[in-house]
Amino acid sequence: MGHHSILVTGCAGFIGFHLSMRLLKDGYQVVGLDNLNDYYDVSLKQSRLSLLEKDAGFRFVYASLEDKK
Repeated sequence: MGHHSILVTGCAGFIGFHLSMRLLKDGYQVVGLDNLNDYYDVSLKQSRLSLLEKDAGFRFVYASLEDKK
């Protein structure tokens, strides 16, 4: 039985990044959503995102849940 896709919000943040990495390691497809806000160092978030994007099972969506569109 194949794994399903899982949506991880805040995928470039500390918790979202580690959750995404674990899900990818376990064979899941991950759709990571993040708005890369400047709550803390954006370059750190971008570094985490670049690590996630090395996995073919990861797809990034630049968006905010607050954006009703």
